Amino acid sequence: MSNSVSIWDKWRQGIAYEVAFWNNVYRWNHTFEGTMNWSAYNSTITLEHFDANHFLRHLQHPKVLDVGCGMSYATGNFLTDGKEAKPLDIHYVDPLAPYFNQILKRHHRDVPQIEFGMMEYLSDFFPHHDVSLVIIQNALDHSAHPMQGILESVNTLHPGGILYLNHHPNEAEMEHYKGFHQYNITQADGQLIIWNKEQSWNVNDLVKDFADISVSVCDNGHIVSIIRKKGEVPATLLSRQKDKDLRAMALTPQGLSNLQWSEFLAYRLSYWKYNTIQFFVQALPWTVKMKLKKLIGQA
Repeated sequence: MSNSVSIWDKWRQGIAYEVAFWNNVYRWNHTFEGTMNWSAYNSTITLEHFDANHFLRHLQHPKVLDVGCGMSYATGNFLTDGKEAKPLDIHYVDPLAPYFNQILKRHHRDVPQIEFGMMEYLSDFFPHHDVSLVIIQNALDHSAHPMQGILESVNTLHPGGILYLNHHPNEAEMEHYKGFHQYNITQADGQLIIWNKEQSWNVNDLVKDFADISVSVCDNGHIVSIIRKKGEVPATLLSRQKDKDLRAMALTPQGLSNLQWSEFLAYRLSYWKYNTIQFFVQALPWTVKMKLKKLIGQA
């Protein structure tokens, strides 16, 4: 139990930076417009190494979850058959949704609200086993319990539904295990591996009894895994911890009022520190930011 608490405490320490980052991306018109131009929002759903549009348009009433979406709106929200486009039933889901929706309101941005949900308990938020596609991009390795996130995601799917994973390799190593970066994702001989300094998991072994899995590497180095559900996830593998509601509440702005004053003060100080830094960083032109990232080895 102490290890579990430690994991969640580490994860929560990353909230201030994440909220400050997105607040300032959405503050400046040039960064907001750059994000929207980069994203696939208001266009056909497109994913690397997987034809999501083809898969979904042959299903009746497909439902899609973009889990751990941040505020990037990276996933397109339309289906097309080559003749006409129609809106996709897509849900943008993130545990920091209350913070993100405050940012949308503060900066008057006309994009969909983010829905609150935690991948570690995803099938509690979407319990009907009727989801066709769960998308997790650059977010599984930012979660508190990535293996639990995989199991819960598969549990939300209907038979034949797909969990799509797309991640940068070994990002925790690159980021020196700061903030949300507590896990690495890599592949070895077609096996999807999640690891950190303490543990390592083979995802292929974990899901083999109830899902088929393929793993590939894109030209840009991104690791893509397609996990197709073929049977129900054993109940013994699914977590139903009683502290789910408490943890969820602790992650919301309202939940901060339940912290001890020292914890609350630490969060506010961290937020304003990062918010001040991001205010100036995001104000820079895109080309200047890319040069700085290359200079420090993050691009």
